[in-house]
Amino acid sequence: MSVDHEKIRQKLHFIRENLAQLEQLKGMEPDRLRSDFITEAAAIRMLQVAIEAMLDTCAHIISREGWGLPKSYLETIELAVQNDLIPREMASEYKNMARFRNRVVHLYDKVDTTEIIEIVDLHLDDFKPFVSNVLNRYLS
Repeated sequence: MSVDHEKIRQKLHFIRENLAQLEQLKGMEPDRLRSDFITEAAAIRMLQVAIEAMLDTCAHIISREGWGLPKSYLETIELAVQNDLIPREMASEYKNMARFRNRVVHLYDKVDTTEIIEIVDLHLDDFKPFVSNVLNRYLS
């Protein structure tokens, strides 16, 4: 089976849309975000689904390219790194994304607002190398 280009296009668009919305929160004080429950919940959800879209894209490509059968999101990242879908030098950042996603889903009461702001302020650009690699490799 070949890679579904339309599926990849949709997932990348979804990632970029969520990141564009999250950009609006850059520089926000944690106390301000904490006091706005709806915005805080939206930020957490947008981060979660942007990460899931990235992981789903990796899983789709890994499956269609026959690179292996990952048993976890961390294994998905490792296979994506081994096959140059994710830059090797950023493997730890992408693994942290997968861990954050797992905490949001399973340990939702342990998500710290300060961490959300830190991710928004410092790590949204971490998605760019992945998006760029996928675009260049599969959609150009």
